[in-house]
Amino acid sequence: MANGRRKTLSRTSPLLQALRRALRRGELTAEGYCAVEGVHLVEEALGSGLELAALVASRSAEAALARLEGRGNGRVPSYLVSDRVFRSLTETETPQGIAALVRLPTHRLDDCLESQKAPLVAALVGLQDPGNLGTILRTLEAFGGRVCLLAPNTVSPFNAKAVRASAGSLFRLPVFRNLAVEEIIRQCRRHRVRTVGLAAHEGRDLRELDLRPATAFFIGQEAGGLPPESLARLDAVARIELAAPVESLNAAIAAAIAFYEAARQRRGQA
Repeated sequence: MANGRRKTLSRTSPLLQALRRALRRGELTAEGYCAVEGVHLVEEALGSGLELAALVASRSAEAALARLEGRGNGRVPSYLVSDRVFRSLTETETPQGIAALVRLPTHRLDDCLESQKAPLVAALVGLQDPGNLGTILRTLEAFGGRVCLLAPNTVSPFNAKAVRASAGSLFRLPVFRNLAVEEIIRQCRRHRVRTVGLAAHEGRDLRELDLRPATAFFIGQEAGGLPPESLARLDAVARIELAAPVESLNAAIAAAIAFYEAARQRRGQA
């Protein structure tokens, strides 16, 4: 898109108001777009073939905007705002001056859980830290994961920190929200996906479990882990052996170890 076709927006424009609300509230816009901020994330969205409704840049980021316009082949509407207005959009301390509204792909849960494809699944129950959620999405994709299921009262995957921590994995990995734990278990059993809860001090050593078939790892809240009533309903409970005096791991680190172990076993099977 040529420079002359860019539009300049004021602070009160409906587009900026929608972008600001989405970035600050961590939810989709009313039209279903995800707000993303930063050059790398916009590049990831373009590289993933997603639809972009708008590119917004500060005056000081015009050079980066021009590069992104080139990657979008001039098909994405682009807008300029003052540096001051851009800073009002985001809570990032040092914003890069680039943001976009992105439409994420839609998926069918049945397709994602098809057991013949031996899916690796993450089920997050009450996770509160958006950085942990984003990191889990990133490592789940890195180790061949198929889908992430979020129970109620779990942080939004559209939170700006979660989107940033996912480093683009949110654009490619199916995520389903607000599924009751009972419904997640029911769906897994219907598709013959084994359910495994991660716990700090209970269950079998993770390395003793056969993780080659379809498996869903359940990961609980950072402070308390999975509720006992949820653990009791799962097919298995696993722990990660730790050297003393360490008693527990960050939720995202524990999840990464579990995903890696599943991927390791599956590579050995090939």
